[in-house]
Amino acid sequence: MGAIPSPAQLETETLRPTAHAAVRRIRLLFWAFAFISGLAQAWNTRHSMNSDGISYLDMGDAYLAGGWKMLINGHWSPFYPWLLAVARSVVKASPYWEFTVVHLVNFFLFMVALAAYEVMLGEFVRSEQRTPQYDGYAMLPEWALRLIGYLVFLWLSLTLITLERASPDMLMSVFVYLALAIILKIRGGWDGWGAFALLGLILGAGYIAKTPMFPLAFAFLAVALLSTANPVRAVPRAMLAASLFLLMSLPLLYGLSKMSGHFSIGDSGRWTYLTEVNQTGPLWYMQDLGTAGGRFLHPPQKIFNFPPVYAFVGPIGGTLPAWYDSFYWSQGAKPKLVLRRQVTAVARNAALCLDQVFTHEAALLAVFLVLCFTAQPGATLRRFLGLWPVWVPALVAVCMYLQVLVQERYVAVFFILVWTALFASVRLSTGAAARRLVAGATIALLFTAGLPLTYAAGEDLEHGISRSRHPQWEIAESLRLMGVHPGDRVGRIGGAHRIEWARLLRVRVIAEISREDAEYFWSSSSSVKAQVIDSFRHVGATVIVAHQIPPAEVFVVPPGWQRIAASDFYVYRLDASNNLSAKK
Repeated sequence: MGAIPSPAQLETETLRPTAHAAVRRIRLLFWAFAFISGLAQAWNTRHSMNSDGISYLDMGDAYLAGGWKMLINGHWSPFYPWLLAVARSVVKASPYWEFTVVHLVNFFLFMVALAAYEVMLGEFVRSEQRTPQYDGYAMLPEWALRLIGYLVFLWLSLTLITLERASPDMLMSVFVYLALAIILKIRGGWDGWGAFALLGLILGAGYIAKTPMFPLAFAFLAVALLSTANPVRAVPRAMLAASLFLLMSLPLLYGLSKMSGHFSIGDSGRWTYLTEVNQTGPLWYMQDLGTAGGRFLHPPQKIFNFPPVYAFVGPIGGTLPAWYDSFYWSQGAKPKLVLRRQVTAVARNAALCLDQVFTHEAALLAVFLVLCFTAQPGATLRRFLGLWPVWVPALVAVCMYLQVLVQERYVAVFFILVWTALFASVRLSTGAAARRLVAGATIALLFTAGLPLTYAAGEDLEHGISRSRHPQWEIAESLRLMGVHPGDRVGRIGGAHRIEWARLLRVRVIAEISREDAEYFWSSSSSVKAQVIDSFRHVGATVIVAHQIPPAEVFVVPPGWQRIAASDFYVYRLDASNNLSAKK
């Protein structure tokens, strides 16, 4: 006969079905909320598109017309534009609806990311349940850890990565979560050939999704190796993972290296270092090397001095050639380490990270500190250090971004990992007082993070249902009625803002005046305006489209310009008569 169970064991066995039921209810509730809030955000922003997204759409067009080789681009990774191209070809969306398709793809990726996070969170729970208690201390109850984990995921994914912006960050997060789930399983004993092979394939897919995953993959592989019971014996399995990772990466590495003329994993890091640290610029016009070395081989042409007008005459296609392939325009410039600039960049980026933690994520920080310091801080710290396979890759990633540029969407997934590890590390004393502390802290976080998410979802639903206009489509249609046709070359004044109309109309921006320099055009003399307009005409532009942003910029519309619909956009036709109404 087995040993007689203790009263504590009997209590645990009695409560287990109730705990499982609570976990199922929490999972169902948060999946339903994620579906509604994600879809509401995607639908509310369905008619907006950032310049990155326009480049991804252009890459998708090139892929559908020319095959896989058209997805090789020094700046943009291929997985996301391929998904957009597949979705658009399946749905057969008209130009009017193509932005909506992009946002629905973002919503799909958000739900896939939640599923991947669910897998990782489950491994967290199992990992903690396998861990011996420290001097009688216990982890957070599963229901609390899952509820907090879901809140962390939703808060950072919906507010930092977002479904409004067209970017591969949500896609990359899927592979980060899955890689960490595999590493936790390896640490738990599932460390055979299959586990390492799967990890290598996941990391390879992550690199195809976004370039920074290539260097980070080696951090993940090292952590996986060191997480095994016998790292020396696991070396062949880690080598298999590395081989599969490189095998998956090889076609993209070959294409990028052939295009650049040297080994290359992608050009986005080089370009960002040039512009953010070496201060190359201005913007994407590539006229001044800053502190970089080398020389520009074929930068955009400066076709008028003041206000400066830049033309993108070359073999690069896309709606916005300046942003479709930044490698071409910046080729020849070489990043150069200047210690003062590097230290300044790191300090600036570190300040952004700290600001994110102490402002945007203040509720998470406050609840964690309450749990930590009113429970068992020593045991919590020991357990957090024991979860190094989770936070070490995240720390490596954040440190990598600190050297060049930190944006919220870049680091959101790694902050999610760290917060999940922190809450999984919390150790509590047993008893009713600890249970009350957990319940109070969890409810507090549910209100401070859950209520804003609910309010935002309600606003997105309201605006998404009531907002039917597509202003950028109206601009594109007005230009079409004025005689602007797909394939035309156009100029613009006020670059780096609102270019959706050009993508919808399928025209190409061949020259522009930057946002910062637009005011100098409007305040210049009539003779200077005429010379600027001639410079646009000489590079083949058929019209010039200007964007005024009141109240930052107020101007009297000069002769020859016509307002487009009821928008803040104006058009000037570059023909002999300048008769905008002739082709209506």
